[in-house]
Amino acid sequence: MATKLGFEELVGDERFFPRLLARNAQGRMSAQPYGPDLPVVLLTGGPGMGKQQLLEELRDRFGGKAPVVLVDCADPQYEREASERPSCRSAATELLYDIAQRMEEWDGPGGAVPTPRFFAGMVAVAAGQGLRQQELDEELTRYRQLLHAPTTRVGRMVKNLAQGYLVALAAIVAPPVAMPLVGAALTEFLELLAAKGDEPVRGTYRNYPGAAGSAATGLRLLSRSFRRDEEGRRFVEGFLFRALREDVDAAYSGAGAKLKRVGRPAILLQHSNWPVGRGLLAAALDDWAEGCRGGTVLIASERMAEPLFLAGEQRTEKVAVYRPDEQAPPETWERMPARGQLGQAVLLLSMPLLTSGQVKQQVLEQAGAADNADHLLRAQSAVRRLSGHRPRMVQRLAEAAAQLPPLDNDRDLLGHPAVLDGTPAAVRDVLLEELVLRQMPERLPVGHTDRWLDLLTHLSVTHSGDCARTLLRSGELEQLAGGLTADQVQQYLLESGWPACQRHFIGDFGLRQLLMSRLYGSADTAHAWHRDHSLLYAHYRAQPEAPDRAFGTTAAHGLNHDLVAGGGPERAIRHLAAEFPASGTRAEEWCEQLLAIAQAPLLGGPDVRHDRMNVARIAGTTLERRLDQLLHAVWLCEERTRPANTAAGDKTRELLGDLALEYPDAAPVLAGRAEEWGKRADGKRPLQPCACTSHISQGS
Repeated sequence: MATKLGFEELVGDERFFPRLLARNAQGRMSAQPYGPDLPVVLLTGGPGMGKQQLLEELRDRFGGKAPVVLVDCADPQYEREASERPSCRSAATELLYDIAQRMEEWDGPGGAVPTPRFFAGMVAVAAGQGLRQQELDEELTRYRQLLHAPTTRVGRMVKNLAQGYLVALAAIVAPPVAMPLVGAALTEFLELLAAKGDEPVRGTYRNYPGAAGSAATGLRLLSRSFRRDEEGRRFVEGFLFRALREDVDAAYSGAGAKLKRVGRPAILLQHSNWPVGRGLLAAALDDWAEGCRGGTVLIASERMAEPLFLAGEQRTEKVAVYRPDEQAPPETWERMPARGQLGQAVLLLSMPLLTSGQVKQQVLEQAGAADNADHLLRAQSAVRRLSGHRPRMVQRLAEAAAQLPPLDNDRDLLGHPAVLDGTPAAVRDVLLEELVLRQMPERLPVGHTDRWLDLLTHLSVTHSGDCARTLLRSGELEQLAGGLTADQVQQYLLESGWPACQRHFIGDFGLRQLLMSRLYGSADTAHAWHRDHSLLYAHYRAQPEAPDRAFGTTAAHGLNHDLVAGGGPERAIRHLAAEFPASGTRAEEWCEQLLAIAQAPLLGGPDVRHDRMNVARIAGTTLERRLDQLLHAVWLCEERTRPANTAAGDKTRELLGDLALEYPDAAPVLAGRAEEWGKRADGKRPLQPCACTSHISQGS
């Protein structure tokens, strides 16, 4: 799995994660580990980049020698369990309790990891909420499980004391009427803990804000803060996370631990961009920013390349970034010197795309005994283009590509049947379920979740923000949007980890193809494909000639949609002829318009572009007939879901060269473009680079 998903460079012996965890999968370490100061590692990357699989790989590969606890911050079970007793539980405390339980259940080298600091805090929270005796007993029974670590002195001591002093601790944080008795009970409880060697528990709560060096006061304040308001509860959750990490650190420090235990323990937070994870992560980073150093490795997954909680921070230093597909792992790591900044302890690990070799290997594995080399080469190039080397898309598309006959268009893959949770569905629908429906933007209003995919499907035909806003103002889509603006949709896409592109509203090429295939390929929405493009053509045709960010001019923008809507190329050809530069002053703009119009995707229907680039069909002037050929040649060069058409590149170079000879005033620009576009076509690259396709060769 690690090799298939491109993780071997991260998890292999002496690579980044073994050095972070201070051991390889066998529990040994030959390379110098990082530390003692450790970064908080954030795995960044959008949907389908393999963050979950990498966290699972870390758990499975390294969890045999030291505890590696993986929790999902988006798991609804924590909300459900918190709702059973909301006065003394929250989703965050339930997640922390889950971590503590797994630490207590650890049965590898060194044995279970007791969590007395966390135990004391959770008991204080429960005891201070005015529960009935039965409810309190039930809560205390839960937390006693965290102390079942009789192989350690601290574990035996706390277990023996727990029965007699849990009731006393409950009185400690009870309503003010009991305070005189409470103070004495708490003091006696803590003194007994200290006498048996558990002074660190006292130290943790002695340092609670406002405790003034008194652990008893710290526990009371913690309990009150939890019940006071939302802000107080968030602070307590963060403090309990610190207490839990201190427990784990304590189990892995000291001479005894060095003899019995191996490497470093780790806590892995999946979906840390969700509210529970964000709050805990921010609290941990606050601790790091104030100079705290811990021995527990903290790794979390984030969708955005720069998480929101870091994006707004004023920093004097850049956040450290590690890109495994571009650079070797850092030899050492040191936090930024700027104290008090959340980003100073963060290392952003940008999830790697698969290499072309890894894509090829996945297609070959799926093909089995297939021996048709041309077929496999064609399948590999289709998977590379459509997936953008995104691991999850590669996996699904490779499964389909290996089973299909030779492809005409890459989009043929998207309608191929696949299976999701035992149910057959088209590949596009499976991927959209996995990459969109199961990874909703965290801030998307609940009322919009059931129409989010439909909204994106329609917006796949748009380019700029203005184009998207125009479509959303139409009657049916205005109702579908339900008040969402184009700017909000784009922000939600960015927050979901999808990239932006200056020429396409849906900035990821693969996602855009999935959505367009859904819009065109479904019997329910096929008519909407033509309607949406026709609406946009009509809008831009009615606009006065003006600059357009994505297309140069509004006229070119509209004619692009006209080509897709099925209006035929005649209007575009006549526009290009009318605008053709007899002089060189407007030649650059004219070439940009030609390219912009030719960006139109061709879905369905006969493809006559090859024929028309050789023999014009328009009834018109000599120039119009030549531009008929040129438009179709450039259109073929710009087709990004088929192998590169070398004949189209040659024809483009030839036709532009002929025009340069006939129109000497425009010759420098036309001849230059003939050379430039010819080279790009020879290199199997799009003539018009943009963020979502410039890094993808069209291949074979």
